[in-house]
Amino acid sequence: MKKGLFFLVALCAYLLYTPVPEGITEPLRYRTLVAGTKLIDLVARCKDLIWPNAPNDMTTFRHAMDMTVIGLSDTKTGSNFKARVTYFDGVKVRLYEPIEKSSSLLPGFIYYHGGGFCIGSTEFYDGVTRQIADDLNAVVISVDYRLSPEHPFPAPFEDCLKASEWFISHAEEFGVDASRIGIGGDSAGGYLTSLVTQFLVMKNVQTKVQMLIYPATPLLDTATPGFQKYQHEFGNGGTLSLPFIARFYLYHILGSKNPEFEELFIQNNHLSPSMKETEFVKKYINHSLIPENMRSPSFYKGPTDPKTGSEAMWKEIEKVCLDSRFNAFQNLPMKGLPPAYIVTCGFDSIRDEGILYGEALKASGVGVTWKHYESAFHGIFWMEPIVSFDLGAKMRREALDFVKTLL
Repeated sequence: MKKGLFFLVALCAYLLYTPVPEGITEPLRYRTLVAGTKLIDLVARCKDLIWPNAPNDMTTFRHAMDMTVIGLSDTKTGSNFKARVTYFDGVKVRLYEPIEKSSSLLPGFIYYHGGGFCIGSTEFYDGVTRQIADDLNAVVISVDYRLSPEHPFPAPFEDCLKASEWFISHAEEFGVDASRIGIGGDSAGGYLTSLVTQFLVMKNVQTKVQMLIYPATPLLDTATPGFQKYQHEFGNGGTLSLPFIARFYLYHILGSKNPEFEELFIQNNHLSPSMKETEFVKKYINHSLIPENMRSPSFYKGPTDPKTGSEAMWKEIEKVCLDSRFNAFQNLPMKGLPPAYIVTCGFDSIRDEGILYGEALKASGVGVTWKHYESAFHGIFWMEPIVSFDLGAKMRREALDFVKTLL
């Protein structure tokens, strides 16, 4: 009995202890969110020890997420849209259409959910995508792209491009004006938004706006000021730590675990020294592009030594990292891209990814609206039934107000 009580107390202490830096929004709710994430991660790791030949630890995360949306309805009180699952060119999507058919064509919006290419689903994001439909009065498709590690790169990108292209070309069948369609996503979905938008332009398919919510771009540098700030404040905790990113990153690129490569990624040694010295990296992954007030000497120690790196790891990941379907910087400069709305958060390890991509877009002549929420953290844009955040609601409202002006 005493041992059981001790174990329970120790477990609660582990789950509830997390660094909560001064200035972060809604700290109690934040602590609850992180505790839930840590519990799922703990179960996943225990399962890995007990069942070493399990398909992968991501299945535990997915099952936990699925439990939160059991009994999800196609309609919701107060919403003017109904949802249904269908397939666009073989890709599963969740489609939101008006309950009362409109007499005129509506705008459309395409959304790609976050989750590091490994977790997440259209059902899990129903709160976000339903709000998008209602606030924009638009037909919305949420793409249920295939996930890694079972379906590594380029499967998620291919699914998103294929479903989006099909929807745009068949827009009128769904009561949508094809000239009034926007695209957006958060985290990995923001990254997919940047890529799909580029490839649609290459195919002479125009969209009105790209909404990039704390996008995860190629992650060629894991020692940017944003990463250093996060490490200083959270260590390996918080909502998006480096070890967590490393796991997702390699699952997406390689389709399997590689503890040695994960450690190299964490140390910012996943590129070779010669790659770090290229003009490409110097141009696009330039720390001086980050505003000076976001490079405080209290945490920022400057770029890592470019002479460090791993030839062995770079040899394994180079082909993917420089593929234009993976690396949005590869296609720049590019003409014809729609205006971009980019959101970044102060307590987010990948804060600088959005800033750097925004600077690259501006250099290409793209109109960029950058909105930074200093007290926000990675994941806050998403809304779910257990923990939701007032600042997240404000972020969604402001993003959709901007999108509405372009649709």
